[in-house]
Amino acid sequence: MTKFGQVIAYNNETGIATIRYARPEACEHCGACGQGGREETIDLPAQCQEGNWVRVELPDSKFLTASLFAYVVPLVLFLGGFFLGDALTGSEGLTVLFGLIGLALGCVAVYFINKSISRREDWRPHVSAVYDSCPEQAQMGCNGGK
Repeated sequence: MTKFGQVIAYNNETGIATIRYARPEACEHCGACGQGGREETIDLPAQCQEGNWVRVELPDSKFLTASLFAYVVPLVLFLGGFFLGDALTGSEGLTVLFGLIGLALGCVAVYFINKSISRREDWRPHVSAVYDSCPEQAQMGCNGGK
């Protein structure tokens, strides 16, 4: 996954840049992350200046694996709880309750997986290029950075 954004603040002491970028159109109305609108910011270590444009990358394999964890783990535990509840109780109400417990356990598992992988350097987005001005559309790819 590659994004382009503009550095809106830079801390010389820490080397941390605050980068503003546009989230994909699909994210605009979702609200699942609790953020509204399309513009977002991220703080990353970088060697740049305020006003520079940067390319931020996260390897596609890491992005897809993280998406898999976020969606599949809760689904599998929900279905596991649902079928276990049905096999053990046969009651519709308890079956649904087992499914919801499995879903809650899946969300807790995703939380701990996220904490674990976010500490690893290879799972963090990083600045891979710095530009003095907005890169040309050909460098940005099809989605651009605006």
